[in-house]
Amino acid sequence: MKFHISELALSRLEVPNGKKWIAVFDTEQTGFAAVVTAAGSKAYIVSYRDPHGKQRQEKIAKVGEISAQAARSLAKVRLEDIAKAKGIMAPGDRKKLNPTLEEFFFDTYMPEVRSNSRSAETHASIYRNHLQDALGQMRLREINKEVLQVLKDELENKPVAGGRWKTQQGKTLSEGTVKRIMILIRHLFNVAIENGKYVVVENPTKSFKLKTIRKVTGQFLNAAQLQRLMAAAEQSENPDLLDILRVAAATGLRRSNVLSMQWSWLDLERGTLTVPDWADKAKQGFSVFLAAEVVDLLKKRQQNATSCWVFPNPKTGKPYHSCRAAWEMVRKRAGLPTLRTHDLRHTFASMMLESGADIIDVQAALAHTQLKTTAVYLHLLDSRKQNKANAAVQATGIFA
Repeated sequence: MKFHISELALSRLEVPNGKKWIAVFDTEQTGFAAVVTAAGSKAYIVSYRDPHGKQRQEKIAKVGEISAQAARSLAKVRLEDIAKAKGIMAPGDRKKLNPTLEEFFFDTYMPEVRSNSRSAETHASIYRNHLQDALGQMRLREINKEVLQVLKDELENKPVAGGRWKTQQGKTLSEGTVKRIMILIRHLFNVAIENGKYVVVENPTKSFKLKTIRKVTGQFLNAAQLQRLMAAAEQSENPDLLDILRVAAATGLRRSNVLSMQWSWLDLERGTLTVPDWADKAKQGFSVFLAAEVVDLLKKRQQNATSCWVFPNPKTGKPYHSCRAAWEMVRKRAGLPTLRTHDLRHTFASMMLESGADIIDVQAALAHTQLKTTAVYLHLLDSRKQNKANAAVQATGIFA
């Protein structure tokens, strides 16, 4: 049986009585077919003859998992691969050179990213939540730009958290999230191409515009707000919170680096802090100079130190995880109910720039590996300067 395979045509197809299954072949793409069973299962396949002339079939995907057009494109690519490989290599060798995305991700990609970055778990989460079901069983050579366009369209309409969160009902993945997923795919194929042993020679994402504009979200405090926050922290039942916030605000360190800080990281005579590679987000390690006030604060704490940690939780003897309960009470008391501890890092960066620091100095202080990451604060600073200029002119009244 032959007709133009489409979702509508397959939905109307019925298996005749007495038959277990039927196959229908596409009139557009030779070798592309669909199999429908009496039990109601339907799948797209490719049908071809191996080098010995024996009829072979390979499943592409279940009907409904991908569109008929996407399956047709995959069939075309797979049949081209088969034609090129006939008589040249055994099927087992072809599979090794053209693994499924699942095999490549866990056998080749993840071991590499684990050794070079702390983003491994983030990448694994993106893969499990957004790529595994859609592309996991497809071979690298089968994933082309048409397949990825279908995926991108689906992602743009995908409910946040699969629609499981009541607070996110009706919301779909943001543009930034979709781009991050596509950027991961781009990176996967770049790694496959650089590896050199796979059949992939061209990145299927090259036609997609995936450049992202990083936006700094959160609050930037002024001096009065910072003082109010510290005054509120001074009243906290947590005896360490004031010092934790002072160090965070005066260094721009990430919360994790402040809470997990160890005395062995510090050279208080030189006034330096060295974060080891295993504790650094970029897995490179970095050193920063500390302000004299921070050094004095740490020296006082060191006099009574009984632990290798600078801020040990007195209840557990281990570093604080987040101080969340105490933090929420302090920020409400300070009149800053939505403030995040990470906003202290943003505030530190903006105050450095406003005080005349060079962008390179800010990059070093924040331990950014790329200058473009730090440069986002320059745009923010320009915006604030523009607002101040507008306010100043309006105050003069000369254009009234």
